[in-house]
Amino acid sequence: MPRDRITTNTDHVSGRNRRARGLLLSLGLVVGLLAAAPGAQAREATTPDPAGGGSSALDLHKVKVVNNAKGVRITVRMKAVDWEAESTPVGEFRLLLDTNASSPGAEFADEVGIPGDGGFRALKGSKKHRKSWVTYPFPGTCGKTVRERYDLEHGLVVVHVKPKKGCLFHPKHVRVNVRTIQSGYIDASGYEPFTPARVDHLPYKGKFTPWVKYSRS
Repeated sequence: MPRDRITTNTDHVSGRNRRARGLLLSLGLVVGLLAAAPGAQAREATTPDPAGGGSSALDLHKVKVVNNAKGVRITVRMKAVDWEAESTPVGEFRLLLDTNASSPGAEFADEVGIPGDGGFRALKGSKKHRKSWVTYPFPGTCGKTVRERYDLEHGLVVVHVKPKKGCLFHPKHVRVNVRTIQSGYIDASGYEPFTPARVDHLPYKGKFTPWVKYSRS
């Protein structure tokens, strides 16, 4: 399971660029919210990556969050990985899912090594609760409600948590934070590390996308 061992963000920008990218983020969020369901019960929102991570082979592009009767579905679009190329990236993918506005931090995480293993898990609660949410290597009771799709060759990651009483049953609000770390690459000569690692956050380090309210439709 990937760990938070690398936190350096190599995206250094000027104050003017930060303001410009902040404006782009705001515009992107407005577009995403306008595209959602009308009225207060917005059931989905799309957030583009504001700061970019073009130097990383695991560059994040955007994330779409849906919160409706079918459950919570997060779709991440990122740079496609060509596994047949002369070099392939090595790193990590992490998605934090926040489902409780009254409790600080995220309740769940989906993490995987690239290449490697990983899965969905609960970050809070009793040992029994956290064990129930595990999806790898063997799914627990609540873990069975989670569907994970890692289609990196097409730049796609989908995490879908289906509603179930006693697990995640129609949360009032949800939001996410997504992060990739490219720690190096593998080529014909072996593994070549990056120092520092190339990190991309969506929307920003320690920040979450806007809250998406639950809607039955």
